[in-house]
Amino acid sequence: MTVNAGPEYFVAEKRYLNAKTMEEKILYLEEMIRAAPKHKSSEKFVAELKKRLIRLRERHEKQEKSRKSSGKKGIKKEGFQIALLGLPNSGKSSLLSKLTNAKPLIASNPFNTTKPTIGTLNHQGIKAQIVDLPSIGSDFFDVGIINTANLVLIVIESLSDLEKINPFLSKANGKKLIALNKSDLLNQEQLRKLNETIKSKKLSAIVISCLSNENIELLKESIIKQMDVIRVYTKEPGKPPTKDPVILPTDSTVKDIAESIRKGFSLLVKESRVTGPSSRFPNQKTGLDHKLKDLDIVEFHIK
Repeated sequence: MTVNAGPEYFVAEKRYLNAKTMEEKILYLEEMIRAAPKHKSSEKFVAELKKRLIRLRERHEKQEKSRKSSGKKGIKKEGFQIALLGLPNSGKSSLLSKLTNAKPLIASNPFNTTKPTIGTLNHQGIKAQIVDLPSIGSDFFDVGIINTANLVLIVIESLSDLEKINPFLSKANGKKLIALNKSDLLNQEQLRKLNETIKSKKLSAIVISCLSNENIELLKESIIKQMDVIRVYTKEPGKPPTKDPVILPTDSTVKDIAESIRKGFSLLVKESRVTGPSSRFPNQKTGLDHKLKDLDIVEFHIK
């Protein structure tokens, strides 16, 4: 790109170039157009971006029509994958609908899920693929995805259910997180004892309720922590932070986020200021080697 643009544009451009799906390409190209410079010399450039967007939308429409007519099977792993594992009637499908955009059929039939259902968790800019597997004991249950998923989210009603589930985790390479569902059926004393047991056994578990939404947001945050990434926002001087964060590995630095915007961008940085958990005070001046934390805001002043 030859015209001048701020960090917000280059963040969108980076995401566009790394997008794995047509939907993501369209989303980030729209962001590029919104963030592109609005002056005479950039009019032709913006017009080309808009033409590209039209072509992408047309291709996406054709792909969708083809997909619906062909009825593809199989699950393609996209990014960080989470497998939902549980016994019949544990509430996996209800939890999938709470965590993602998926709308699974929820019924009292204990083996209602006959094939994996996929949804996307999108929490504060971080995305993960969630696969709701048929229940353990179902004729359709397959342990394969459990072994390859980055995280197995174990949905249970009682800690005693773990005895039936643990044998299926012997070859699971990913992390494990327990969601103790249906807390709405317990009184305060039962909840207190349950939480004490979780603490004493040092279990990675969260007590939730899909019915009352208790601790659903806490569960989302816990999933994000399991991913070992941080969310960092960028901003230009005098402007608000970007709407969507840049997703980086834990322990990333100011230089890392600069380079994630565009290769070589760190060489253009005259000064960086950080506001957030890693700063001692708002707008702290930092070097490129400053280690960032989750939800930091980085302001770049370029040469």
